[in-house]
Amino acid sequence: MLPKISVITPTYNQAEFIEETLLSIEAQAYPNLEHIVVDALSTDDTPQILARFAQRLPMRVIREADRGQSDGINKGVRQATGEITCWLNSDDRFRPGALHTVARSFIANPDAGVVFGRGAKVARDGKEIYTVPFRPFNRRHLKTAYRVVQPAMFFKRDLFLEIGGLDEDLHYAMDWDLLIRLAAKCDVIAIEDTLAEIRYYDDTKTSTGGWKRMHEIAAIGRRHNGAMDLNHLSYCIRDRVARLDSRLAERITDELLRRIFGAAPVMVQGWPRQFGSRPSA
Repeated sequence: MLPKISVITPTYNQAEFIEETLLSIEAQAYPNLEHIVVDALSTDDTPQILARFAQRLPMRVIREADRGQSDGINKGVRQATGEITCWLNSDDRFRPGALHTVARSFIANPDAGVVFGRGAKVARDGKEIYTVPFRPFNRRHLKTAYRVVQPAMFFKRDLFLEIGGLDEDLHYAMDWDLLIRLAAKCDVIAIEDTLAEIRYYDDTKTSTGGWKRMHEIAAIGRRHNGAMDLNHLSYCIRDRVARLDSRLAERITDELLRRIFGAAPVMVQGWPRQFGSRPSA
């Protein structure tokens, strides 16, 4: 028998996209599915769209205020009953057959606590930008970079709850922090199948996070790796150079950091300008 999979969809005012998300779940035709939508009191057409799909999907809607995306996801996982779970944001989509593929991978790897596949990045209109290349799981690289397309990551619900779920103080890189903690407890399996599509457009948190997002990544790195963590060092250096307001100094810093870090994957890169002041390092 196929294991029960619980899909959690946190949402707030995403009527523009959520129907595509729901259609991608319906198209899975997975026989042992539970879908929990956590709607943080949307004021657009989201409730009406959810009501239509409630007649077609094994869906339960939790409609109440939350303290952010991580809180909403935790709330959904706590109420889920599936052995395997994931979250699919309300602007992302599953590829056809994704849930069956994931189920087979967990059955074939009973010691695995996490299975992740490849993912594609798509534009606001849903057109594919590119497919992220397959990378075998690398514990060393995980220390400094999250190389997983989040909606293509699935995990054992019991293990998620055992480690305390998502850190609700995190808003940009909680998926990376989660995988670091999960990987310390279990086997992680990477598969070559493309499982999901993540949408990239100007209004996403990743696009608008700026210095706050980089600061959070640096803080996670320092928490897990200490003060010499590469993301933390990169943030501290960039924070100070940015105060000079010199494009030449920024270019020199980019080259120096490239030479110092070498081939090590580092997520704190670039020089955000339009999204507010820098949190202190």
